Amino acid sequence: MRTDSSKPAWKIYPWRDSKERILVGAAVAFSRKGFYGTSVREISQEAGLEQPSIYHHFGSKENLYWVCLRATHLYMIRRLRYRIGRKGSLLAEMRDMFRAVSWFNREYPEFFALLFSLVYSSPPEIAARYTSLYGGDIFGFVEAAFERNPPATGRLEKYSLSVHTLYSFILSHSGTRPANLHVSYYQALRRLYAAL
Repeated sequence: MRTDSSKPAWKIYPWRDSKERILVGAAVAFSRKGFYGTSVREISQEAGLEQPSIYHHFGSKENLYWVCLRATHLYMIRRLRYRIGRKGSLLAEMRDMFRAVSWFNREYPEFFALLFSLVYSSPPEIAARYTSLYGGDIFGFVEAAFERNPPATGRLEKYSLSVHTLYSFILSHSGTRPANLHVSYYQALRRLYAAL
């Protein structure tokens, strides 16, 4: 979705009110420099609002970061849930998961970077709280797919391989990656299912 990095976030991403406008601006600003490298002034520029408005709504940079992480995570989960269909086969649902993650990364690269790479360079207590509360949410999609489409054999192995492959896929999208890598992951997953 973000096509012009010279424009502030509030002119590119949708928002409903000043609080949401700040969250969008914060997500983009934090995605560039992480928690420690981002100033409240930079967040206010991305949000197109004055710094006192940020403190009024969030109280501190730490609280803003936490609320931003949580809101971005919940937004991602809703968007992924919408894009992942119930296809009637485990492989089809897994393919949808990979495609949905790839789509979210393309459409919301700043949000993706914030959730999957920069969260780990945030203050330790925030990273620990985020990981303990939300770290496994995305893998709930894998669990649900396995419940709807239980494999005849090798359930535990296939589940474990699916989770690890999805995790590797997400990490590969968190940094630079070769073109068409998603095809390689999907093909690897299909071969693993066939082998078990």
